[in-house]
Amino acid sequence: MIELKRLKLINWHNFENVTFDCARLTYMIGVNAVGKTTILDAIRYCLTTNRNFNALGNKKSGRTLQGSVHAKQRGENAYRRPGHTVAYIGAEFYDSLKRTPFVIAVRVESEGPMQELHPGDQTWYLSEDGCTLEQLPFIDPRTGAPSAKEDFKPAVGRLSYTRSPSEARDRICRALGIGRASSPLGKKFNEVFQMGTSMDEIPNFREFLYQYILPQPELDLEALQGDRVELENLHAVLAEAQTRAAALEQIVAYGREAAAKETDALVNRGAALLARAEADAGEDASWQSHLDAGRRQLSDLNAKYEAAKNAEAEARRAYLAAHGAAGDSGAGRALDALTEELARKKSALDAATRTRNGMEATADTITGLLTQLNRSGFAVEKELWPQRLTAEHLPALTEALARIEKPLEEQYFAARQASADLAKEQEALRAELNAVSGGKWVYPHGDAATKVRDAVNAELKSRGMTADAKIFCELLTVADESWQDCVEACLGDRRFDILVPPAHYAAAKSAFVALGDRVGPISLLDTPGIRKADRHAETAPADSLAAQVTSENPLAAQYADTILRRIVCCDTPDTLEHFPDSATRDLLRHHPFRLERLRRPQRYIGLDARRERAEALEAQLAAQADRCREAAQTEKTLKSAYDQYQNVLRGHALEQLAELWASRAALDAARADYAAQEQKLADCRENPMLQQLYREEEAREAAWETARKAVEQVGGDIRVCEKQIASCEAEQSKAVETAAQSREAAEAFFAQHPLLEPLAQERKKGLMTGGRTARAAAQTAEKAQTRLDDALRVYLTSTLEPAQRDYNEHYVCDYPLGLAGVEQYRAQHDSLVRIDLERYAARLEQAQRDCKDRFRKDILFRMKDDIFNARRQFRELNKVMEQLTYGEEVYRFELEPSRDPQLAAFYQVIVDKGNQQMTDGDSLDNLAATADPVYERQVDALMEKIMADVDENTRARQEGRTTSGATLSDYVDYRTYLDYDIKVTNTVSGQQAYLSRVSRDSSGGENQAPFYVAICASLLQIYQKSENSIRLVLLDEAFSKMTSDRIRPMMELFRRLQLQVLLISTVEKSTAIQPYCDITYSIVRHGDANAIAPFYRAGILADAPEKETEYE
Repeated sequence: MIELKRLKLINWHNFENVTFDCARLTYMIGVNAVGKTTILDAIRYCLTTNRNFNALGNKKSGRTLQGSVHAKQRGENAYRRPGHTVAYIGAEFYDSLKRTPFVIAVRVESEGPMQELHPGDQTWYLSEDGCTLEQLPFIDPRTGAPSAKEDFKPAVGRLSYTRSPSEARDRICRALGIGRASSPLGKKFNEVFQMGTSMDEIPNFREFLYQYILPQPELDLEALQGDRVELENLHAVLAEAQTRAAALEQIVAYGREAAAKETDALVNRGAALLARAEADAGEDASWQSHLDAGRRQLSDLNAKYEAAKNAEAEARRAYLAAHGAAGDSGAGRALDALTEELARKKSALDAATRTRNGMEATADTITGLLTQLNRSGFAVEKELWPQRLTAEHLPALTEALARIEKPLEEQYFAARQASADLAKEQEALRAELNAVSGGKWVYPHGDAATKVRDAVNAELKSRGMTADAKIFCELLTVADESWQDCVEACLGDRRFDILVPPAHYAAAKSAFVALGDRVGPISLLDTPGIRKADRHAETAPADSLAAQVTSENPLAAQYADTILRRIVCCDTPDTLEHFPDSATRDLLRHHPFRLERLRRPQRYIGLDARRERAEALEAQLAAQADRCREAAQTEKTLKSAYDQYQNVLRGHALEQLAELWASRAALDAARADYAAQEQKLADCRENPMLQQLYREEEAREAAWETARKAVEQVGGDIRVCEKQIASCEAEQSKAVETAAQSREAAEAFFAQHPLLEPLAQERKKGLMTGGRTARAAAQTAEKAQTRLDDALRVYLTSTLEPAQRDYNEHYVCDYPLGLAGVEQYRAQHDSLVRIDLERYAARLEQAQRDCKDRFRKDILFRMKDDIFNARRQFRELNKVMEQLTYGEEVYRFELEPSRDPQLAAFYQVIVDKGNQQMTDGDSLDNLAATADPVYERQVDALMEKIMADVDENTRARQEGRTTSGATLSDYVDYRTYLDYDIKVTNTVSGQQAYLSRVSRDSSGGENQAPFYVAICASLLQIYQKSENSIRLVLLDEAFSKMTSDRIRPMMELFRRLQLQVLLISTVEKSTAIQPYCDITYSIVRHGDANAIAPFYRAGILADAPEKETEYE
C-alpha cells in the first residue's frame, strides 16, 4: 500500500509555510471560511493537475488556482499576495511494499492574480525512492523565500520534473500504482479522485451519479457542428443564388420591356425621317417656282427704269434752261452779287461771335475761380469780379490774385497732410480693433512688447526649447475691478515686460540683448532672481495694492507683489498721508512728501480689459470716421480752388480777359453790317421781271424733282426685287441641301436599322392618312418622338438601370448599365439557372446525407455504446458494493430505461439493433436497402432534437455568448435516457427498499450513507486493480447531515476496507468523528495567516501523544 505521510504547503491560500503528518484516518476541524477545503484543493491539484476547484459540488465557491496562490480574500479583488508569488505543494508518500518514501511536488509561479499563467509557470516534480520532504529545499536559506526553479533539487539523488500537465498525470499515476494516466483505469482515477466534496451540494441521486459514477459523454460535436454550419452555408449559398437568379430574371424582363420601348421609338424616328425627306424634297420645287416669278418681275422693272431715266434727263434740261435765263438778266446778276456779299458778312459775324464767346468763357472761368476762392476763405472784392470789372481795374485783379497764391498753396497742402494723417490713424485703430477682437493685444510703443516676445520665442524655438515667453500683463488678474485702474497706473510700462521660465532665461537674454534699442521701454524679467527671492518673501499685507493682483504663474505673482506690496490701498483721500506710499481707487497717489493724480490708463489686464478696449476702439473709429470725412471734404474744396488757380495763372486767362471789351464792340459792328446787307438783298428782290423768271425756274425745278423721284422709286423696286430673288436663290439652295441631308439621314438610319424600314414605311402611311401632308406627318412623328424618347429614358433611369446598379453593387461586378448590358445579365442568368443552381442543390443534398452519416457514426452509436458501458460499470460496481456492509445494510445500484415516454421512445431508438457501428466505408446509401423506414423516421426525430441544441451551441459560440445550462443537451447525454435508484437490503431482516422512496420519509443522514458507500466502492474498483497503490479518499464537509449512530458504521467501514481517509468538517461533528481518527488537527487563524495545530478535547491534553509534526 502507498500511503500519504506528510503534506507541505508554501504560499497556498492563507498558509504561508505549513507541514503536517497524515495517518490512516486524518481529521481536520475548522470554522467556516477558514480555508479547510483549500487543503483538499492542494492535494487534488498536486496529484491530478486539475485546476477546476469549483467542480464536483463546489460550484459556488469561486476558488481558482491563482486565487489560492495569491491568497484571495473575501473582498472583491482583495489578495494577501497581489504581486509576484511562488507557491509549493509537497506530498510525501510511503510505499510499504518497497519500504521507502518518495515525494510528489508542484511549483506554481504567478506574476499577479489577474495575469494568465504561461505553460512554464507550473512544474511537477517526482523524486527517487528514499527522498523525504526535508531533503528538498522548498525555502532558499539565503533569502527565506521560496526557492527558484534552478535551486529546487535535493542534495543527493535525482528529481525528475515536467511542465506538461498530461505528462505529469502519467508519471504521478504510475508512481501511485494506478498505471498510465491514458489507460481506462488512469482516466477513471483522475475522474473519481475528485469525489468526496460536500454532499450538501448534491441536490439528488441523479446528480450524485452524474458527478461521481457515470462519466460525462465524450462526444466530439465539432465535426457535426461543422456539418451543420456547412449545411447552413449551403442553404445560404443556394438561397443567395436563387435570389441572384431572381434579380437577374427581373433585369432581363426589364430589358425586354426597355427593348420594346426602344424599338417603338426607333420605328417612330424612322417614320419621321421618311416623312421629313419627302417633305424637304417638295420644298425644293416650291422655291424654284418662286424664283422664276421673281425673275420675270425684275425684267419688267428694268424696262420701266429706263423710261423713267429718259424722262428725268428731259426735265433737267428744261430746268437748266430756265435757270440760265434768270441769271443772264441784269437784275439777276445784281442779286447774285448781293447774295455773295451777304455770305461774306455772315462769315464775319460768325467770327466775331466766336471771339466774343471765348472772351466771355474766360470771364466765366475767372468768376468760377473767385467763387471757389471765396468758399475757401480767400475773398476778392466784388468790384474786381468780371461782372463789374473794367479795363482800368484789370491790373488790380491781377495783383489781388498774386497775393493769394502762397497762402492758398500752404493751406491746401496742410489740409492734404491732415487728411492723410487722419486716415493713417483710422487704419491703425481698425488694425488694433481687428487684433483685439481676434484675441490679440496691440501694445503701446509700436507694439514693442509683442515684437520682443516673438523674438525671444524664436530664439527659444531655434534652441529646441518650448516657445513659452509671455507678456507680464497677460498673466495677471485683478480681484477687485474697482482697483484695476490704480493697479495698471502704478505698474505702468512694466505691464509689458517679458517673462520666461528660469531655465529659459539665458536663451531669452541673448535674444533680448541682440535686439538693441528696438526693445524700447520693454524689460526682460530676471526670473531666476525672482524665484530665488520668492523663497524668502513674506505674504503681502492684506491692505496692500499687491493683494488685489493674482496670477496662476507664481513668478508673475511674485513680480507683481514686489512692485505693489509697498503701496497701501486707501478708501478715501483723508488717510493717504498716514502711509509713505498709498493710493486710492480714483488714482490719487501719495509718495513721500508728494501727492499726484495718476493718468487714467488704458487697461490691459484681464479678459474684460480686452472687451472694454474693443468697445473703446469701436467708438474711436466712429468718431475718427467723421473727422476723416470732414478733412477729406476740406481737402477736396481747397484742391479744387488750387487747381483752378493754377490753371488760370499758368494759362493766358488774364491776358485774354483784357480783350473782352474789344470783342464785344467788334461783335456789335459785325451785327450792324450783316443787317444792312440783308436789307439791300431784300430791296433787290422786289423787281417784277426778276420775280417772273424765278417762278419759271422754280416750276422747272419742281418738275425735275418729280422725275428724279420717279427714277429713285423704280430703282428701289428693282433693288427689292433683286433682294427677293437672291433670297429665293438662297432658300432654294438651302432646300436642296436640306433635302439631301434628310434623304441621307433616312438612308443612314435604315442602313443601321435595316429591319425597321418596312415598319417605318407603314407607320408613315398611317401618319399621312386623312389628307395630311408629308410635312404634317413629320411634325406629328417628331413631336411623338420626344414623348417616346422621354418614356424610354425614364424607364431606363427609374427601372432598368437602378436594378442593374443594385445588382452590380450587391454582387460586386461592373456590367454595363442600360440596354447595352442586358445581354451580359441574360448570359449570367442562363449560366446561374442551368449550371450553378443545379450544382448547389446537389451539394446541399450530399451535405445532408453526410451530416446524417456523421450523426449515425459519431452520436447515435456512441450513445448506445455508452449506455451498454454504463450497465457494465454498474454491474462491476454492484459486485464491490455487495461485499460492503454498512451496519446491517447492503446497497445495490438499479438501472432501468427512462420512464418518460419520449425519452423511453428515444432509448429504444438508441439501443435498437438497427443502430449498428458504421465503418468509414459505410454510408446511408449502403444502409438504404435494409433500413426500416419507421426506424429511420425515429432516428430523424432524435437527430432533430439533438441538432437543435447543436445549432444553438454553434450560434452561441459564433456570437460570443454562452448557452444556458450544460454544454451538452439532455438529448445528446446517454445518461438522460436511464432512471437510477439504490436498493437497500437489511441483512438481518431481509427487508428491501429503494432509496428514491426512502428518501421522501428519511432524514438527510440516511440518504447520505449510500453515497459514501458508493464513493468507497468507486475508488476500490480502481485501487483493487493494483497489487500496490494508494487507497486515499478525500472527504470535505464529511457527514454533514449524518447522526453519530450513522457515522460510526461509516468510520468502521473505512477501517475495514483499509482506506486512507482525510476528512474535513466543522467542530459540530468532531465528537462523533474524532474518536475513530488517528490524527486530528485544528485549522485556526493566526494573525492574517492560517495555522494548523493538533486538536485535543478538554481533559485529555495530558494524554496527548508527542508528534514530530512541524506546525506554523
